[in-house]
Amino acid sequence: MAVKDMLNTYSHIQNKEELATTIADLFADEVPAFAIAKKERVKNQTVKWVSDSLATANRTAVAEGATITYTDKTLATLNTNYTQIRDRSWEVTHSQEASDSVGLKSSVKRELMKAMKELVVDFDLILQTTNAAAAGDTGTARVSAGIHAVATTNTEAGSGNGSTSYVALKESQVNSLLEKIWKQGGNPRVLLCGGYQKRVISQDFTAKTGFSFNVDAGQRMAIQNINKYEGSFGTLDVIPDRQHPGTRIAIIDPNMWKVGILNDITQYKGAKTSSSYKGWVEGEMCLKYGNQKGHGVASYLTTSFAL
Repeated sequence: MAVKDMLNTYSHIQNKEELATTIADLFADEVPAFAIAKKERVKNQTVKWVSDSLATANRTAVAEGATITYTDKTLATLNTNYTQIRDRSWEVTHSQEASDSVGLKSSVKRELMKAMKELVVDFDLILQTTNAAAAGDTGTARVSAGIHAVATTNTEAGSGNGSTSYVALKESQVNSLLEKIWKQGGNPRVLLCGGYQKRVISQDFTAKTGFSFNVDAGQRMAIQNINKYEGSFGTLDVIPDRQHPGTRIAIIDPNMWKVGILNDITQYKGAKTSSSYKGWVEGEMCLKYGNQKGHGVASYLTTSFAL
């Protein structure tokens, strides 16, 4: 009998398709920069705070009985940032919500869950951008400045031929930043970076804390990773963040790393304008960076040289 005359899988229409009962979620929802920030309530879209520092040390001697000379004092700085609104919307038809779906009990609840995660990731990105603060107006959105826009005193950048060009991240750059921050009175303890720069630090840096290439030969285990870097002016937690600009690193003082929250992430229901369930989640926040001299950034770092 020929195969075509037999009952086979190609002609039998009642065979069930194989469909897994779970969903293979790939959610890059870790938000280290947002997670380590202290959260503070703010009461206005314009967020201001004062930062101050001591005058530079002076060794000039004063003569006995001299008349006091009153000099200009180092003035405090008024810092300003603006709360930024972000939202994530979703919509599910009535029919889809009523359907028996594999791997989930409710399409509405799943879309809401995903929107919540996406919004937190958005704010993690906002903290680490090069965007400058913008007040906005009736037709333009407010923008919260990111750390790479506000950290202007302590910087390192690639350079060559009289203009800025991309260079490989060097251990000397990190220690130079640490020294600059230290001289300003800062206490940096966290280095934020993207995945490529994390590889550079793990492979090429020498001052390593808790590091080993070969841990247990019997288990054939090898580790090439730095989670802490001990530099000349302190030990840093090296934290990779998927939202960090790949060509930059930021060294921050976690005591000055805060998020000002005007409106916490909240769920809202959309108006009934179609045969569907709809809604969105929304939040309004900004970076409160304290004194920008307590942080440092390096820019123009290549992401392509051979490791």
